[in-house]
Amino acid sequence: MDYEEMEKMSLEESKRQTKDRRNEGLNMIRPFTFDEKKLLWDGLYEKNDKEKTLHELAMEGFKEEQLLRRIEEKEELNRIEERNGF
Repeated sequence: MDYEEMEKMSLEESKRQTKDRRNEGLNMIRPFTFDEKKLLWDGLYEKNDKEKTLHELAMEGFKEEQLLRRIEEKEELNRIEERNGF
């Protein structure tokens, strides 16, 4: 097998892999494994009542942080008012 034949085979294999990635893995460099796909689909479509999605957990954290900031701001305002005699 000479260099040109090897290069041609390499190019054909590269094209085949690119086509497979487009079809299977949404043009990703490394397509998801079966387990990764299952984990993603389960997380998106099989939500149990007891389990919360990542978005719901993030929103809870965001709301809690906003509440804590409001409390800290009120405490700071109270300290300033006490210091200034209001």
